[in-house]
Amino acid sequence: MMNGYNSYYALSERRKTCLGEIRGMLKIAHILLLLLLFLSPAGTSSSDAETPAGEAPKRPKIGVVFGGGGAKGAAHIGVLKVLEEQKIPVDYIAGTSMGAIVGALYASGLSAAELEKVITTIDWKDVFKGDPDRRDVDYRRKREDYEHLTALQVGIRDGKVVTPKGLVKDQKVNVLFEMLMLHTSSINDFDKLPIPYRAVAADLETGEMVVIKGGRLADAARASMSVPGAFPPVEVDGRLLIDGGIVRNLPVDIVREMGADIIICIDVDKPLPTRKEIAGSLSVLNQMIDIMMKKNVREQVKTLGPQDVYINPDLGELGSTDFDKAAEIARHGEEAAREKIESLKRYSVSDAEYAAFTARHHRDLVQEVKIASVKVEVEGKSKISTEVVSSRLSIKPGDTVDVEKLKEEAGIIYGTGDFERVDLNVKEEKDGYELLVKAKEKSWGPNYLRFGVALESDFEGQSSYNILVDYTRRWINSLGAEWKTQVNLGSPSGIYTEFYQPLSVERLFFVSPWAEWRQNIFDVYDGKKIEASYRITRYEGGIDLGIQPWMYGEARVGLQFGKFRASPKSGKVDLPEDHITRGAVRAAGRLDQLDNVNFPNEGYLAQAQLLSSLKALGSDDEYNKIEGTFTGAYTFWKQTVLLSLSAGAHLGNDLPFYDQVSLGGLFNLSGLRRNQLLGQSMAIGKVISYHKIGESFIGDLYFGGSLETGNVWRPDEKQFDLSNLRLAGSIFLGYDTIFGPLYLAFGHADGGYNAGYFYLGRPF
Repeated sequence: MMNGYNSYYALSERRKTCLGEIRGMLKIAHILLLLLLFLSPAGTSSSDAETPAGEAPKRPKIGVVFGGGGAKGAAHIGVLKVLEEQKIPVDYIAGTSMGAIVGALYASGLSAAELEKVITTIDWKDVFKGDPDRRDVDYRRKREDYEHLTALQVGIRDGKVVTPKGLVKDQKVNVLFEMLMLHTSSINDFDKLPIPYRAVAADLETGEMVVIKGGRLADAARASMSVPGAFPPVEVDGRLLIDGGIVRNLPVDIVREMGADIIICIDVDKPLPTRKEIAGSLSVLNQMIDIMMKKNVREQVKTLGPQDVYINPDLGELGSTDFDKAAEIARHGEEAAREKIESLKRYSVSDAEYAAFTARHHRDLVQEVKIASVKVEVEGKSKISTEVVSSRLSIKPGDTVDVEKLKEEAGIIYGTGDFERVDLNVKEEKDGYELLVKAKEKSWGPNYLRFGVALESDFEGQSSYNILVDYTRRWINSLGAEWKTQVNLGSPSGIYTEFYQPLSVERLFFVSPWAEWRQNIFDVYDGKKIEASYRITRYEGGIDLGIQPWMYGEARVGLQFGKFRASPKSGKVDLPEDHITRGAVRAAGRLDQLDNVNFPNEGYLAQAQLLSSLKALGSDDEYNKIEGTFTGAYTFWKQTVLLSLSAGAHLGNDLPFYDQVSLGGLFNLSGLRRNQLLGQSMAIGKVISYHKIGESFIGDLYFGGSLETGNVWRPDEKQFDLSNLRLAGSIFLGYDTIFGPLYLAFGHADGGYNAGYFYLGRPF
């Protein structure tokens, strides 16, 4: 018993000792816990031990991925509206193509509402057209609009044909992005933007993915959307970059590498078209590209975890070119985000925290800048001088200008036709903004080849055609001399060549020798019947001295000499002479401020010419001929009205048969055939009205009509006898094509004259 008691006692003592030790350890733990609570009053876990005193626990970092998809990228804006509504801050952004554009603007400090206003109010059709307002185009290029030339231009360099690197002129796109991101001009590191940002592009030479982390924000976003073949590539840090969609259309991994814990991924891709929906070679090509892009998209989507949010808006029939439906696409994005609202709410923060995020994030767009300095750089191999470019700028140091004025200045330089890109690099300095104008010469210039075509048929067996080939060598010297040669095949046919030499850097005054061979056919009518035809062949040359006030027009005066040969072609025609010599003084002027020569909406065209044929200069016939035209375009709501008045007459002696005035043809007493009326004087007034009934990126469709009154007076008639004016009119469908305006029309003139017209060309 004693031994058992002693054993129990010993065990009890040991238990007491152990309990004492445990109590001691608990006291020590309690002291340590109090110490930890004292050092960290918020009671954070060990993972939050680095949170500064007085701050809430760290929230997960949120990265947003904006996928590419052209106009479908407007859906990103709708998603951003929901994120802002739910008070979800964005810590990182990565985007591709249109996603890079939306992402760059949001990362730069714009709100979703501001983004929506910007994207939905842009005239995307005008932006993608690329050309500046025609009224700001240099007159040397503007005059080519009347010569039936297509918009397609190729270069001749080192004996080879060189084409542009993109079908879409990107000038307005570049300047637009630069102006929208002007408030980031002093930031070269994208980690220092209000939201850290990455744009994804592809290297055209190697095919490698390029993640753009710094430089000019506008260049990064623009490079990411350079769809191969459509937009020219963009050079960034010595690499030619194209659309990043071919390597990473949904850059989930990029935004995760930036430090994002949670990914909100916006994929605007659509299901592949079915076999029935694939029609034609273009759709097959698009299908191939989509298949390539979907492969890298699927790989990125697989990396998303349960904590991430994947949003794929259902855009129905809306496609990548529907920029005019950006507001509708944005609504689809908003609807898709609301379907994921429960998943998104997990990442909402308090009102105070989101207000702090908004304050850090938001930046106002720059509306105007004070110019501290102006510098011009020209990149290219020809003789284009910076002095010539500088002479076109009206902005001077010390000026305060708005962004629209900056766009206009870039357009005026681009309108010279010598550059494929004119950048405005505007950088904020202490005393204002430094303006660097960087003009990049066309890589396919400075020698250009263009083609044109004109067709006419009256559906009664009479038709004519003309094919025009134009070759222009520009910048032959540092003042901008150019040599233009044109060949016409058809009716009329001929060759024309002109050398244009400016006399100063400002290029205000010029001298221009020229030569021409031309052949025309004239029909002689008896009522509605052609009685005879004769051919006039001209050999002429001369030299002009002129003034060209840049984009407004030109005036010139000069001497011209020529020989004419007349010969019957069909029927019996009494020609007074068959060989004629002419020496003359010619004065001509034109003011051209039409916004479009095919279907103008506003502006005016005024032109006049006086030719004085003098025996003192060797002419066989002495006479004076004067002609003039004024056309004004006015648009009310969506209806455009053209008012036009033209007249031509002789002063003194009668006009010889080879230089008479004429009327006839569409809009020139419609219902009559071209040049059906020949005589000594002519006058016509017309009202042409049309309305746009359809539009697309390749051309617009118009419906309209005309009312015309005028006549031609012969030698035995009183000039401009208004008592015998003729009445005519027409109705037409017009289509604005790359080859020029195409008309399908019906015309009627008094006396029972009717004519149908299929006409490709410019009849007014």
